[in-house]
Amino acid sequence: METRRTGEETIIRTEGVRYEYTRRDEEGNIEGTTIAVDGVDMTVRRGEFIAILGHNGSGKSTLAKHFNALLYPTEGVVWVTGCDTRDDARLWDIRAHAGMVFQNPDNQIIGQVVEEDVGFGPENLGVPTPEIWERVEESLRAVGMLEYRKASPNHLSGGQKQRVSIAGVIAMHPDCIILDEPTAMLDPVGRKDVIRAARALNDVERITIILITHYMEEVVYADRVFVMDRGRVEMSGTPREIFSQVTRLQSLRLTVPQATLMAHALREGGMPLPEGILTRQELVEELRRLMPHTSEGGD
Repeated sequence: METRRTGEETIIRTEGVRYEYTRRDEEGNIEGTTIAVDGVDMTVRRGEFIAILGHNGSGKSTLAKHFNALLYPTEGVVWVTGCDTRDDARLWDIRAHAGMVFQNPDNQIIGQVVEEDVGFGPENLGVPTPEIWERVEESLRAVGMLEYRKASPNHLSGGQKQRVSIAGVIAMHPDCIILDEPTAMLDPVGRKDVIRAARALNDVERITIILITHYMEEVVYADRVFVMDRGRVEMSGTPREIFSQVTRLQSLRLTVPQATLMAHALREGGMPLPEGILTRQELVEELRRLMPHTSEGGD
């Protein structure tokens, strides 16, 4: 599982980003400030699949909201396709380049019919009607939801609704899609459907994907992973480099994929397994390599 080669063009860059929010009591009086993001430098290249991990309160979702100017840094700068997100004149350009999908699809779906909901974004961008319907069709096809175009979103499962939300962003033809814990409210089947759709968009459509999550299994196919804690980036690297550091991840209150954890336990017990095993298939293959007689049968 090797990292793909991607274009060198930078699509998002942060420099010294710091974000503070004000805490208030029940009467609205200021109690103090909390630093949610603390000096983050990050570069995302066009065509990459990036994952940002962290426990609740680590700052990962707050950082993500800076990528399409939902939040502005208290200090530092965020550039999206070369535009400073603090430039109000470029706000809609920025959001056209970087679309966002949130945790709860019910908060993002507003149409009574799937195809109308997907067409809402391009309509607001002033796209001509014939092109809107072309975009609706191509977007629903990209996430495997074309057969539901005439359906009511109310009749869809959570995973299907989230794929419709993603299609609505795709229809605006962004360069980058930011998925802010898109599977947090879904069952395991729905989670797999959404991640499969995101991977396909990256592999086939070459859309840059930034996935914010705390589910370790969702990031094993990413190009690069950033691990956040207390508003800072504490680790960065390929999935294999990150998951080779099981003890450090656990110190950051994070779990690891089950196959990685099992391989770590076996290695601690003296079995010479390599670090950074990511999937069950990799673990099985390594065990067969170490014990070839178990797959050959015997008397």
